[in-house]
Amino acid sequence: MSALLISCRFVVKHWQLLAMQDGYTDHRTEIEAEPVDGGYLPAFVGKYDTRVIVEMATPLPTAEAARNSLRDVLWGAHVEQRINLNENPAAQERAA
Repeated sequence: MSALLISCRFVVKHWQLLAMQDGYTDHRTEIEAEPVDGGYLPAFVGKYDTRVIVEMATPLPTAEAARNSLRDVLWGAHVEQRINLNENPAAQERAA
């Protein structure tokens, strides 16, 4: 698995590149927390088995806080229509 350390400024762009397909979020994408000195950083595993770690000025105190911080950023981008967190309707039909 390759790892990529990115600035928080670019998390939405990397989500678009590595966690979305055909305009929808790939629901196999995993939101995780990376343990570092002093706490945890938000991370996700996207396409091509790439682990994206979001660099922050201060690590968050718990893994849950790190995951929630990334979810909050992604939800804000979804509300602003910069990304789509919904599952691809074609994928839903194939599952049925």
